[in-house]
Amino acid sequence: MTLKRFKADVATTRQKVAGGGLAGVLDLKDGISDSEIVLVLEHPALSRKVRLHILAQDAGEYPDGNMFMLYTEDDPPALIDKLIKNTVYYLVGLTVYEVISEISKQMNLTEDTSEEQDEGDLSADDDYEDELFGLKEKSCRPKDSTVAERQYLSPTDKLLLSRLKRDLRQVHDAGFKVGLVTNFAQTSIHGIVSISVRVERLGLSEEVLEAWDLESSEYIVLLLRFDTYIPFEAVIDRPVSSLAANFRIRKCKRYKPLEKEARDAFAGTANPGVKPTHDGEEQTLQSSDTDALRKFFISNSLDQFLNESFILIVKTRERTGYGWDQANEYCQNCTTNPDYQAPKDEVMPDAKPECHPVLADHLQDVQEGGECSFPLVAMQFAMRYLIRCTEYCLRCHRKIEAEFEALQPYVCENPLCLFQYMSMGFGPSIEPIILNEPYVVDLLVSLCYAAVQEVNVGGPRIILPTSAVGCGLPIRSLPVGLRFNVPDLLNKSGCRWRGLLDDDKLVLYENIDDIRQLARYRWIALVTADNMVRHARVQEVHLPRSTAVLSLNPAHSYVTLPVDTAAPFQIPTGLIGAPVRVFPYDTDFDTLADIGKGMAMRQILENVPSILRMESWLTSHPQCTFRDMDNISPAAASILQWIVSSNRSCIYQVDRHRYGAPPEDLNRPAGKGRDRQHQRILGMDSWVQFRFAQGSPEKERQFTRALQDIARRKNFKGHPTILAWHGSNLANWHSILRTGLDFKVVACGRAYGNGVYFSPDFNTSIYYAHGGTVWPNSDLQITQCMSLNEIINVPEEFVSTSPHYVVSQLDWQQCRYLFVKPRPEICPLAAPSSTYSTLSVSTRLQQQGREVKGENSVILQIPLSAIPSRIIQATGTDAAISNLSAKRARDSPELSEDEDAEDVALLGSDTETSEPVNQRWKRVSLGQGDRVNLGLQSPAPNKPMTDFIPGTLDFSTLPHLPPPLSGNESATKALSRELKSLQSLQANTPLHELGWFIDFDKIENLFQWIVELHSFEPSTLLGKDMEKADIKSLVFEIRFPKSFPFDPPFVRAIRPRFLGFQHGGGGHVTVGGAMCMELLTSSGWSPANGMESVLMQIRMALLSNDPRPARLVPVQKGITNLDYGIGEAIEAYQRAAGMHDWKVPKDFFETANGVQ
Repeated sequence: MTLKRFKADVATTRQKVAGGGLAGVLDLKDGISDSEIVLVLEHPALSRKVRLHILAQDAGEYPDGNMFMLYTEDDPPALIDKLIKNTVYYLVGLTVYEVISEISKQMNLTEDTSEEQDEGDLSADDDYEDELFGLKEKSCRPKDSTVAERQYLSPTDKLLLSRLKRDLRQVHDAGFKVGLVTNFAQTSIHGIVSISVRVERLGLSEEVLEAWDLESSEYIVLLLRFDTYIPFEAVIDRPVSSLAANFRIRKCKRYKPLEKEARDAFAGTANPGVKPTHDGEEQTLQSSDTDALRKFFISNSLDQFLNESFILIVKTRERTGYGWDQANEYCQNCTTNPDYQAPKDEVMPDAKPECHPVLADHLQDVQEGGECSFPLVAMQFAMRYLIRCTEYCLRCHRKIEAEFEALQPYVCENPLCLFQYMSMGFGPSIEPIILNEPYVVDLLVSLCYAAVQEVNVGGPRIILPTSAVGCGLPIRSLPVGLRFNVPDLLNKSGCRWRGLLDDDKLVLYENIDDIRQLARYRWIALVTADNMVRHARVQEVHLPRSTAVLSLNPAHSYVTLPVDTAAPFQIPTGLIGAPVRVFPYDTDFDTLADIGKGMAMRQILENVPSILRMESWLTSHPQCTFRDMDNISPAAASILQWIVSSNRSCIYQVDRHRYGAPPEDLNRPAGKGRDRQHQRILGMDSWVQFRFAQGSPEKERQFTRALQDIARRKNFKGHPTILAWHGSNLANWHSILRTGLDFKVVACGRAYGNGVYFSPDFNTSIYYAHGGTVWPNSDLQITQCMSLNEIINVPEEFVSTSPHYVVSQLDWQQCRYLFVKPRPEICPLAAPSSTYSTLSVSTRLQQQGREVKGENSVILQIPLSAIPSRIIQATGTDAAISNLSAKRARDSPELSEDEDAEDVALLGSDTETSEPVNQRWKRVSLGQGDRVNLGLQSPAPNKPMTDFIPGTLDFSTLPHLPPPLSGNESATKALSRELKSLQSLQANTPLHELGWFIDFDKIENLFQWIVELHSFEPSTLLGKDMEKADIKSLVFEIRFPKSFPFDPPFVRAIRPRFLGFQHGGGGHVTVGGAMCMELLTSSGWSPANGMESVLMQIRMALLSNDPRPARLVPVQKGITNLDYGIGEAIEAYQRAAGMHDWKVPKDFFETANGVQ
């Protein structure tokens, strides 16, 4: 969102204020800057009117990333001073309307009520039950706040509030919990509501819960924030850009979060875990509350999907009859290819998911004429793509055809999805991985650091040579397109300044005029005379003294620089400090050569803090990300993101021992992950064990396919796979984890043929597990690495079986365990496995003669859970949602310990209206310049509210078209649905409110409609012209293409004639009678547009003052002009489209001429 959205919201709110919709707010004025507004407030407790200034501190990030500041021009009265104090902490991530509504509410509560409300805000979330379900009020809830606020709701808003409550009841009736986080749905139609479901009701297996970091007792919470509540019908009819709804999906121990947690979830502040205190200091929010609302592994992906695509997919599905997957596929294709044409006659609605209660489809279940609950549709959509996330791409969310049941979701083979997954943060969140599996992250960073060390091909490793000739990097794939800057230490021009470093102060004496480039928070590298490198962040810059105050990272390293870069220092007299060369982070990483990239990555990783330290910091800052840490540069954050995201295997630390932790922390478990001691392989006590719950999706798919293929032609006799060891240089493992084992490079000779070498004996493979460079900040301090691999058991097809297994088929092996050797001082004194015995764990039966042996050449007992369970035969496409999981979901109890039985009682205070629940919401036309609002059907008036009389139009005077010769079934079904919907709407809505009329009995061709627009306000220019000419309606013709709804209809006026623009006319009517609207061209049309919405927008266009409203050609009473002809309409439509550079539909001529 931008400043443009801010200004638009100000304009909308100004209309509300002008209409008296916000009590106590007399006027809304512009401030002295674009991001400031001024309220004029009035209250009986005020002796005068007060001007309250509201400043958007970051309007460019409005609303999510913005925070408002309130102030007055002079000393504020006591009431206003208290108002500012009561609202100051809740102005993050709000819209203009929400802020002013909160101000109005706070100002109009009595002083006693305000004090009670202040106390209630702090503790009411768990102390009183949601008013939605009619529960008794607690003492902390102000008894008159509902009345105080409701009396200022407009009649339309009261009706909308009533509809909102009915929609939320449907959510509750569907088995979800509804939490009113703010006063949303109680007294307000804007705010935040939570919808939640207990994890145990999702029917997920224990293995999946472990992989997804979910506990069965937790809740999945969907937060919905509305500027103004949007009923489902409005979602379908209105443009996507006008629908202000935001979504967040999180996990929580409670069924609803605290209000501040919910607001923080929508706030886009750089450091949401820190808030200003009254003393001007920073107070860090501690995470002692284990019930806190938190992200989980797929939050980022689903947040993006819900906010970017959900509403468009809903509109597409409702308009086309598609299922969720087909609607998403269509939207994705339209986004990437504007000329995309959907396959005709291929509407495939989703099958009814009767096996899983959480995956019910409200859009299919809602009865004809019944109300559809938008919050319920959103929750079911979110649950569908959460529960079945392993079946869809994490980025584009298209269906992935897989031959195995993945434990974690991943991305499809689209290069763009893969790039965005690894480089732009669209993959799983890193913070939960650091908090749950810190040593897994330590492992990944350590292996990457070893892989970017320079080696000399055919010789020993060389540390940072001055020439790149003959040198390379073990890493096979470097980051690309991450868009981060690093210091270019190998380039002479990379040294921007020279100066003297005295403690944390840097005094420049060269290129002083360029000191402004040392902006605050700019990262720099400092190279001393002896080539020691330190990295620092600039905290302050003092221009007159050419001095900068730095925050230095403790890490340092030594480099060998080119001679011209290491020119001697020429230190001016009178200055003290260590001479340094200053290299700013100003070089795009992608522009460096491989040797430069390797050096940059080493330098950056050496300044990444230890993972245990990051874990501790994130624990104490629960709402922050690792990027918010002071000593992590943007470059370090990007590389760390890439390291973790590029590993697509599901890896866990087997035990929870804190290797390398301070003595006081040794007894605490490492991370918040589960204890997996039952998966530990005994007899390997000096090695830290990591288990691959699942390899990378591509390798796992290939392995499964190969296993199935061989199973069809071989009899495994109970042992389809065997286990064996593989040892390799530490620098190779970064690439092995990502691409698997191969034999592209000859490293140790191939005496027994070409292939990957394995051994059943640990002591053989350990010989090849060479050490490497240890990451300085590693808590594990890894020196060696070994893998235990699963191999398809067909030794007769191996290249060799003695003395080693040599396997040339790369798809026949998968890594299942990784054993890493820490430095001796890191390894625990007591073996973690000492409390376990082989009797307490079920073990895998190995084939006789093919057993795998450990350190002491003793046959290892492999836990049964160590190898992924699988079925040799191919599984179905819906394997992720098995009958067993569905049964678990159905059998889960409906009530939980934090919700009493009375919580399920429906709201009994919905007395604003007595209309039946199944009554439809209608569109209301309010005349020129007014917004289009929503309201329920009004009671029949005592006298006619319009002079229009339906059924008086003579259809014999109108053109008639034959049905199209090749009209397809998809268009026919879509038009039939439209007619049925409009007929129902017209039958239940007063004529004067509807504003248009269709004689459905006269429709002989689905592809040609005659529509009369009527009941224009007499105060409008068009209304005056119609009254003067004694014209009761404007007759329009709509001709639909055979490709509808994928292409727009052609709309033209038949009678009366309108003034041309050059003669003072307007209303978007061309001189030939065709409507001049981008909506009715290929450039502006969307299949999600409904015909009710099209009719309303045409009506509004006729009255629009931009540039002028429509006017009729003057005539005498009783005398009419000639009707518009189709030829002049076609010509005018083409001319208008060409002037605006709009795209004309490809079948326009056939549609307009009626020759389809």
